[in-house]
Amino acid sequence: MQAKNAIRLMLFGLGFLAIGTQIYLMREFLIVFSGNELIFGIVLALWMLFTGAGAYLGRLSHYLRVKLGFAVVLLFLTGLFPTLLLISLDLMKVLMVPAGSTASLWMIITAAAAVQLPFCILNGFLFSFLSAWSSGNPLAEAYSWESLGSMASGALVNFVFLWIFDQYQSLLLLTTVYFILLLIFTWLMAPRSWFYLALVPSLSLIGLLLLVDFKAFSEKFLFRDQHVISNMGTPYGQVVVTRNQEQYNFYENGLLLFSSGNEMANEANVHLAMAQRERPGRVLLISGGYAGTLDEILKYKPVVVDYLEMNPSLIGIGSKYTKQLDHPSIRVHEMDARKYIRLSRQLYDVVLVNLPPPSTLQLNRYYTLDFLSEIKKVLKPGGVISYSLPTGSDYISNEAGRLNALLFHTLKQRFNQALVIPLERNHFLASDSSLNMDIPALILKKGIKTVYVNQFYLDVGQLRERSDYLTSHITHMLSGHTILSGFTNRDFYPLATFYQNLWWLSYFSVHPVAIITVFIIILLLLLASLNSVSAGLFAGGFTLASTEIILIFGLQVLYGYVFQMMGLIFMIFMGGLALGAGVGIKIFRIKPSTSYMLLQVGLGLYSILLPFLLLWMGAGNISGIYVQVTLFIFAFLVSWIVGIEYRLAAMLTKCSSWNAVSRNYSADLFGSGMGAFFVTMLLLPYAGILVTGIFLAILNIFSALILLIRRPKSVSLR
Repeated sequence: MQAKNAIRLMLFGLGFLAIGTQIYLMREFLIVFSGNELIFGIVLALWMLFTGAGAYLGRLSHYLRVKLGFAVVLLFLTGLFPTLLLISLDLMKVLMVPAGSTASLWMIITAAAAVQLPFCILNGFLFSFLSAWSSGNPLAEAYSWESLGSMASGALVNFVFLWIFDQYQSLLLLTTVYFILLLIFTWLMAPRSWFYLALVPSLSLIGLLLLVDFKAFSEKFLFRDQHVISNMGTPYGQVVVTRNQEQYNFYENGLLLFSSGNEMANEANVHLAMAQRERPGRVLLISGGYAGTLDEILKYKPVVVDYLEMNPSLIGIGSKYTKQLDHPSIRVHEMDARKYIRLSRQLYDVVLVNLPPPSTLQLNRYYTLDFLSEIKKVLKPGGVISYSLPTGSDYISNEAGRLNALLFHTLKQRFNQALVIPLERNHFLASDSSLNMDIPALILKKGIKTVYVNQFYLDVGQLRERSDYLTSHITHMLSGHTILSGFTNRDFYPLATFYQNLWWLSYFSVHPVAIITVFIIILLLLLASLNSVSAGLFAGGFTLASTEIILIFGLQVLYGYVFQMMGLIFMIFMGGLALGAGVGIKIFRIKPSTSYMLLQVGLGLYSILLPFLLLWMGAGNISGIYVQVTLFIFAFLVSWIVGIEYRLAAMLTKCSSWNAVSRNYSADLFGSGMGAFFVTMLLLPYAGILVTGIFLAILNIFSALILLIRRPKSVSLR
């Protein structure tokens, strides 16, 4: 019994360390490589694939006669990695990517592979070893304990660590807990001399992590030639403020949100729209106020400026370095913009959307037809909304043209007038009333003092010519590509994110067909190695990772920019897996093979139902507590089913425990990795939520048919 409890404890510790490390490593990848969902999908897919490979290699531990002492050494080495992963990632950025350049896709893949490989291989190997080591420790129970550790770590990180500690402090705490569990495991399982041998290096490592300022070390590499005055981890991302002489730069997850003192950008972001109306009394600004945008808006002497920031933490951080919020007309709202607009009773003359391009599913919500419909409800008759995209106007690539055409076409679906004004960025204006291209004349008439947006800097004739060129290019692209003409960017059909990622890939001459081809080759190789039981686990893991993305995406669309809720969904997933693998089978009284097949059919039906549910809630404008409760139930349901599948798979796999756990766990992780990548990068952005659900349903029904045709011999329930 003592050995059984010790193994349970160590499996809990492996899950605890792995998920906490994964969360911070994902965030660091976004910071270092200014990432989007494509990078997130690549990193997560490689994490799952490498861990699955480690689990598959775990079968060798039996043939190599791996002993307890060697396992303790490997467990200790695993605890060394978390902080080293972040530091090595920062160093690789410096070595691989010269200052001022952008990392290519292949550089990112190389970095993700090199950084994650050692930790993931060890983690997967040790899970297989510990799961199969003791015959008194059923394979499904091991999966359950590992999931419980993941749930505990996810809860601590999402609800405590992200609010209080930076990434290195958090990893120190995670590592400390892990080494305490490792020492308890060694005390229970090994001679006392081994315990003391393990105690010394463990305390030494923890002391080193306490003494060395890894955060300052990292800042020197990531923000060279800049003075970092604030580096704060928040639940919404890592927010860094740097200073160059008198200019302040605000970064979130490595992306430069805005810089103070950039008068050209600030004037263009404000005056092109504000000058269109005689007296813009009420203005809604979505993000970017600290850049100097608020100062430009106040030149029109508005009655009220409602300022919304996507990351509420920016409000507190930015207030320390600028005084722009002191004006009595400015009202700051620490709330998701979509949620605020749904609840608002105010009507605005101008809405300024000052956000990065729709490179992520989160940002896409502010470029959709659904968002524009909500905006129209808070716009006064003849009110103006403005966007901008970072693209040049003298040459438009096909990738940039598609994104511009999509945004322009989406605006035209809701507003009578749409205008594109190409400056450093392409600025899109939309209204139900007329729009005037002669911005300098409008500025002069109002007596607004500007440095760049005036008759001395802007030539109206040239501006019209460039705008006509861009508009004609967009029109030609819409008419010349029939597939585009019917496309509109929607909340649950985030086509803008797909086109933005295509545009990003074009910088490195990478065609998406190449990525899809590599994906298909890996998928076929994996499927060829699976039997009828592990194929079901592959489909279950694929569905689990995919629905996790869909549910979080649905929560963002229907509820708002609430990261705490995302953390809660993750906890529910882990809890469902643990409960399903631990006790879920006890409710069944039919053959395991039949139960297994029915569960796969159930996952297929679930995959069809979920998109219709989200679309129905979106169309019915259902929000608040109803959305939360419904999505939490669906998160638990899918994870519970997959947990039961894992337990049944352990019963149906006719081989040694060493082979069974390595085969089943690796199949589950391979499916999760492929699902996270394929759905995030291609299927959801390009095909939409409904087609994604249909694909998942087909995958699960197909795996059920394989089991029906090649049904393994059933065993008695246990």
